[in-house]
Amino acid sequence: MKEGKEKYNFQLNIGFIVFSIIFVYLTITIVVNLMKENNSVCRVEKGQIVNSDSFRGICLRDEQVVNAAGNGYINYYVGEGDKASSNGKVYLLNANPPSENTSGGSGNYTIDYSELRDYITVFTKNYSDSQFSQIYSLNASLQSLATEMVSAAEIRNYEANTSSGQVVTAPNSGTVSYCYDGYENLTVETVNRTILSGSGYELHQINPFTYIESGQPAYKLVSDHQWQIVIPLTNEQAKQLADLTSVNVTFKKDNIETLADFYIHEGSDGSYGVLSLNDYMVRYISERYIDIELVYKRASGLKIPTTALVQKDFYQIPIQYLIVDNRSYETGFYCEKTDADGNIVADFRTSGIYYKDDSYFYVSTEDFSLGDYIGKENAGDGEERFRIGATGSLYGVYNVNKGYTQFEIVHILHQNNDYCIVEENLNYSVALYDNIILNSDSVTENQIVY
Repeated sequence: MKEGKEKYNFQLNIGFIVFSIIFVYLTITIVVNLMKENNSVCRVEKGQIVNSDSFRGICLRDEQVVNAAGNGYINYYVGEGDKASSNGKVYLLNANPPSENTSGGSGNYTIDYSELRDYITVFTKNYSDSQFSQIYSLNASLQSLATEMVSAAEIRNYEANTSSGQVVTAPNSGTVSYCYDGYENLTVETVNRTILSGSGYELHQINPFTYIESGQPAYKLVSDHQWQIVIPLTNEQAKQLADLTSVNVTFKKDNIETLADFYIHEGSDGSYGVLSLNDYMVRYISERYIDIELVYKRASGLKIPTTALVQKDFYQIPIQYLIVDNRSYETGFYCEKTDADGNIVADFRTSGIYYKDDSYFYVSTEDFSLGDYIGKENAGDGEERFRIGATGSLYGVYNVNKGYTQFEIVHILHQNNDYCIVEENLNYSVALYDNIILNSDSVTENQIVY
């Protein structure tokens, strides 16, 4: 018996074909993405750039040391940083030590603790671990305040129980300090690098209840609230600050910021910055050296990385050639071109204008050509024509909001090594939250990135 041949019919499987196509597509996509250079994208945000430097300066005031008018134990009527009027009481000289005062004794004081509590409350609200040195300032302030209170109590006890002693008044009005250092007559012209280094500096503190002899320093009197801070400058810093007449200064001790007049003094051993202030003299009256930070420049706007910047060339057309069309009221340029019949006609072009400065419009090299003639309205043949030739470069970035790189100009307001601040709301420029290429060197214009 002859066996029959078995036949197999091949049937087309649509599902298998679709799966194969999807598999091939995904494979190609993965391979292309793996081989494609990775272009980092960043988002445009608002921000600011601050250029600043820190300095240690020396304080100059209109000050004089007032010597004691006699011998005795000294007690003060006014505290550190308080005002004394002309012929007002400043201190009392007593021949006897405080402990030998008659009735009442020197230890029976009524101290107002509310003022001490206010000092501590203010300190607690403003304290931070990053500024631990504030504790030492608090300690000095509390000691000064306590000493002032005890001194005032000593005077009250003494005046109530004796009529002897010498009350000394101020020769003129001013602010009182009980610190002196021998630099009271220092001027801007006599400041030098050695003095600013603080080498050999010694501060003397005059304490109440101590015995003092005639002719010894009793206190210091500052006659004017205006004062100066002198800082050393490098050549580079002097160049940066040369055109400034005022600067923002921050006192690093307690982070207080104020505005100061400024000028540069050329000394025999280098350049010095001189800050003139009307505020906070009393706050820092006991300090000769002070740490400050100067802000030269502060700019706010759209903040972008400097690596995103790219330069592009544009043709320059003088601003007087801009025309306003009488019918459409659009602005543009009359560009000469030759029509199909060989006649020269004016082609009104409204596109391609990217930027304008005081002298030129910057137009795209894609919309205009080298050698094109630009004419003025109602000008005759050969009159008032400008031939395109000169180019100028503009900074910009590559915008990738649409998936490919588009050049958009930026007007840089301020720049450092890492970032720049650019103007907002500029035509043909980036806007807030735009996506831009982080490294402009890695792409070209009109390149698809995703």
